[in-house]
Amino acid sequence: MPQAITDFYKDYLARINEIDMEEQRLLSSNDKQQWTEHLVRKSNLIRNSHSFVEKSINEMIRPYVTGERETGDDEAAALRDGAMLYYDKALFDEVMESSVLKMLIERYAKQGDGFSERMCRYAFANNAYISVDGPFSERSLAEARQVMEKLADIRKIREEQPNDAMFLHEVNSIIETGFSLFDRECKMLEPDTEKIVKQFNILAGLEKYKDILPEEYYQKYTEYLHDSLGLHVVLMQALHWDKVPLKRKKSLSALLSRELVHQTSLTPGRRNPKLFMASVVYAFHSGTMKADDCFNLLYPFLKSLKRKVNFASGSWYDYRGVTRFFAINLMTRPLLQMIVASDLTENQKKQRIAAILYEVKSYIETIPRECAGRENMDYCLFHLLYDVIEFVDDEAMAIECIDTLMMNRQLATLIHSIMAAKLTQAILDPLMDERPELFYEMLDVHTPEEVHAKKEDLALFMYNAARVHDIGKIRIATIINTQIRSISAAEFELIKMHSQWSYDIVMRNKKLAPYGDIVLGHHKSYDGKSGYPADYDNHKTKYRLLTDILTICDSMDAATDVYGRNYLKDKNFDKVFAEFEELKGTRYNPEIIDFIRDNKALYKSLQQITSKEAREDFYFHIYRKYR
Repeated sequence: MPQAITDFYKDYLARINEIDMEEQRLLSSNDKQQWTEHLVRKSNLIRNSHSFVEKSINEMIRPYVTGERETGDDEAAALRDGAMLYYDKALFDEVMESSVLKMLIERYAKQGDGFSERMCRYAFANNAYISVDGPFSERSLAEARQVMEKLADIRKIREEQPNDAMFLHEVNSIIETGFSLFDRECKMLEPDTEKIVKQFNILAGLEKYKDILPEEYYQKYTEYLHDSLGLHVVLMQALHWDKVPLKRKKSLSALLSRELVHQTSLTPGRRNPKLFMASVVYAFHSGTMKADDCFNLLYPFLKSLKRKVNFASGSWYDYRGVTRFFAINLMTRPLLQMIVASDLTENQKKQRIAAILYEVKSYIETIPRECAGRENMDYCLFHLLYDVIEFVDDEAMAIECIDTLMMNRQLATLIHSIMAAKLTQAILDPLMDERPELFYEMLDVHTPEEVHAKKEDLALFMYNAARVHDIGKIRIATIINTQIRSISAAEFELIKMHSQWSYDIVMRNKKLAPYGDIVLGHHKSYDGKSGYPADYDNHKTKYRLLTDILTICDSMDAATDVYGRNYLKDKNFDKVFAEFEELKGTRYNPEIIDFIRDNKALYKSLQQITSKEAREDFYFHIYRKYR
């Protein structure tokens, strides 16, 4: 890997950290002029970095991948080592798409270098995207499953690799792949307990090689396997009791019933956290204990867990540590379920749920945006929202929960969502006044007066739909946040899934569910022939007009954003609108585009909202509120 890129990356991180410190100071000082200059510096740093990295990739990396330049042993080793560096992956689209690793796998296979070939396969199998969906993830998962078959070849690997250190290095790589697969099964939105148990059993298969593993290594591994992963398997089964097969429920019930008696007899400090939580959750789901009693046991215990977590260390996401963060991620849903099933009055239930959600929101606000294992944090918080959003009975509170998560993982997307919402209001107001007939079918009315009577309600409906339309992006916030180069094909495939993920979230909440079609279809073209999701038919929804408005506003904000889009160069409003004119009838609704063009006041209003000066004020306001 050319040293220039490595040096640049270190320098870039140092400079962006310096700018972040400057940002905090300026937000406290309320100095508006210096804030504007700061935004320009930050934007220039990102865009100049983008140009440098693109140039470096094209001149230094791509020729090796395409075969235009012969790859010597030194270059191959550097490429391989660079490909295995987790955080450096964010710089190279070839690595993201696995081109470098695939090339090296073929190279080592031809040379008969089995060790290097396998190490490249392990690196590919442990790709960062193993935890999310899409075509690239499927290739990575297929490779990971093949890697796990190597557990049966440990003796053969031992024979091929007499060097103890290299042998253990390879064993560690295989185990790491297994942990990644185990982790992925546990983090599924609707986990399959059978797959979790199966993956654990595969990892446990290493125990039969005790005779060829160093005793210290073997003891450390088996201790982690049983005391951490094994207990986590039990906890996951208790959390998803309805998915546990009947054949396993009997033995598991006996275990958790015994543990409930034992753990509750101990003082809180002496309890095994996972066994205690698992037994209480089991007691609730199985009906062996009243919901109120389960809550009164579980809630105080969770409050007593260690609150401070070192998110700068990768160990924050470790099955051994049961912290407040761990509890919030896995225990908030069962707590809320216990409240719903309790003997409290409906009003008392609402108050208690609101209190729990406020505690969760307050805790998330303390989590630093930059932390080790950022993809894990993205996924954890997305999973948390998926788990709890259905319990939020108040729409304003539901949107506040979404804002909190966006603020933590991707402030730029929160800003974009609010900007898109502002633009929809600017268009909707005059459109309802001057073209009321466009709304007759959607509102089931027949006169302009009836449209006008529903104007305020529809405006609020459109505003809220725009506010939540991109919530799915927090699942891949790290991909979007760290872009100092063009989005790769593999990354774009994941980004295209954000509208489906957003839809999955809003449909779990009865107050947000009406926005589902707008959220799902905001990247579908007007004619339905392009965009995503590919299988979504935007012609069948009653809210098609509102979806068309959001599609225009979404593109309008993204294209004119001077500061928030790391990987795109902004354009002025006139140029953007000229492109809209060219794409009307295919990408965009022609009636809305023509309406904006012909309504001079509206055109000027949109031009002003998206202007550089307006963005400076808006960014300053949002950053002060959320940072």
